[in-house]
Amino acid sequence: MKKKAQLGNLQGIIMVLIIVGILLGAGFFIFDEFQNQIDNTANTVTSENNSATVGIAYINNTGYTVADAGEPCFNSLVITEAINRTGDITIVAGNFTVDASTGIITNATDVVFSNVTLSYTYRDGTTACTGIEATTTAMLTIPELLGLIILIAVIGVILAVIFNVIPGAKTSGA
Repeated sequence: MKKKAQLGNLQGIIMVLIIVGILLGAGFFIFDEFQNQIDNTANTVTSENNSATVGIAYINNTGYTVADAGEPCFNSLVITEAINRTGDITIVAGNFTVDASTGIITNATDVVFSNVTLSYTYRDGTTACTGIEATTTAMLTIPELLGLIILIAVIGVILAVIFNVIPGAKTSGA
């Protein structure tokens, strides 16, 4: 009686890969939602660059990064006032663009404002927000390795088939 090789291990490996994928997706969603809840501390900066001890703020085509852009989970930057200190003239909001997530202010005109005082609001997080950001970044490497994980699983299945088939191929000798 001949016995066919069975691929019983293949089902288990496929189920594990599916479960891992579902858990990763749920983890990304949960971390993202949780981070959005803890990065909502409101902050206000009045007259950044109003003293001689601070570097001169400028608004040109290469952009100026506000001083607090390095805060953990910095987001939602809104410029409330920009004043050209050379003539104490308010710079109209249409003359510059703001990247609310990076804190970079870029000139939208040909005029270079090289001595600017800025007032702005932004939101940031705490140490917990930084931890979640680091965890999310680390989890993003898993999809990059997914191809390697699947390749290893396929090699494992092939080896399982080979080792299950070869011992069953015994011949009766004379």
